[in-house]
Amino acid sequence: MSKSGLPFFVAKRYFLSQRNIKSIPLMLIVLVVQMSFGLIIFLGKAIGVLFTFSPKRIRKTYKGLAERFIKQNFIQTLSNIAMIGVGFGTAALVIVLSLFNGMEQTLTGMFNRHNPELKIIPAEGKSFPYTWSLRNEIENVEGVKAITEVIEDKVLILYNNKQKVVTMKGVSENFALQTQIDTTVVLGTNKLFSNDTRYVLVGSGVYQELGLRLRDSMYPLQFWYPKRKGKASLDPGKAFNKKIIQAGGVFVAEPQFDQATVIVSLQFANSLLKYGNLRTGLEIKTTDDHTAQSVKSKLQKILGDDFIIKTRPEQQAQVLRALKIEKFFTYGTFALILGIASFNVFFALAMLSIEKSHDMSILKSMGATNKMIGKIFLFEGGLVALSGAIFGLLSGYIFCFSQEKFKWISTGANNGILDAYPVETRWIDFLIICLTVTTITVFASIIPAKNAMKNAGR
Repeated sequence: MSKSGLPFFVAKRYFLSQRNIKSIPLMLIVLVVQMSFGLIIFLGKAIGVLFTFSPKRIRKTYKGLAERFIKQNFIQTLSNIAMIGVGFGTAALVIVLSLFNGMEQTLTGMFNRHNPELKIIPAEGKSFPYTWSLRNEIENVEGVKAITEVIEDKVLILYNNKQKVVTMKGVSENFALQTQIDTTVVLGTNKLFSNDTRYVLVGSGVYQELGLRLRDSMYPLQFWYPKRKGKASLDPGKAFNKKIIQAGGVFVAEPQFDQATVIVSLQFANSLLKYGNLRTGLEIKTTDDHTAQSVKSKLQKILGDDFIIKTRPEQQAQVLRALKIEKFFTYGTFALILGIASFNVFFALAMLSIEKSHDMSILKSMGATNKMIGKIFLFEGGLVALSGAIFGLLSGYIFCFSQEKFKWISTGANNGILDAYPVETRWIDFLIICLTVTTITVFASIIPAKNAMKNAGR
């Protein structure tokens, strides 16, 4: 065997020889005993430093206690606890990061229910003239399948002596091509563009707050909007445009959207708002053989800086960015907890360096260098961490897989949207966790390795 492979061989031999079945029950009480044992060793180490300058009788007493602990496999037990502690910390990281991934996936799915693939809005102001020439320019772009005209503004709605300010979204007849709005209707039907009586779709939050009844001809919804032109008047009949319409359906897409949004036909919105040929936005549906990003680039070259074009992720960039920031800080918190758990690795290797100082001297007399002896302890700490990390990764993956498959941990919200906590495992998270565990363990093993080199030189 080459000298370069000797440290790993020695560390592996000791690691495997010290593992026995008696340590498995410690898994049941690891959360209680882990910090207790760590505190005992810390205090013992501190007392040992103080006793270095004490009389021989005290040093002899401390040495006898240390030998008694060693004879009772205390170091091996502490090493097992360190390994299990790293495993629990790793599993916690896997579960928490997978939970954030699941939340991101769920939110993205909710947003996609009502967000178009591409959204065109003016760079300045809230509306722009929609001309035939502009329409032809957009239609001639390769990859554009459909264009939906949108008029969106704040309006006041009244219903049976109740009122609420909502966002009214008027859409053209091909709106169903852009979103999954039909799949979100939970009460009533979507009859924005039926040949007979036309209705309004209301969000579930609006429906509940106003106590609406669908197709209520006795108390229809009243829409009020300030007149864009004309002199100011104290008479609401002269200062506001007013339209009435019945609620035909209730949709549940995403909580914030449902809370203050109603959807009407473009014709109804224009008759209330008096926008004429002005539009607040255009929604673009792309063909299957083109990506939204490629079509966006082509549209941006044609439209120039007068318009802003957003893809679906960009339309909800702030929410997704906030979620990623929260995920990062949560990762940092659990990494800190994992670092605290790695103190047991530090204490186990520190005790091991004391116990095996005689063996290290023998290895050194056989030609081993101080660097080689230090590597032995680094590899020992690495094996402890690797075993714990594998245990944690497998445990975390099994937990997430079972939650994703059987949904046995419920959120308690029976709304049909998020009945159970969503999880999604990603290989990049496993890689980050492995690097985190490795880095923390290496730092925890450096000082014991240096102490071992010093003890071997005595």
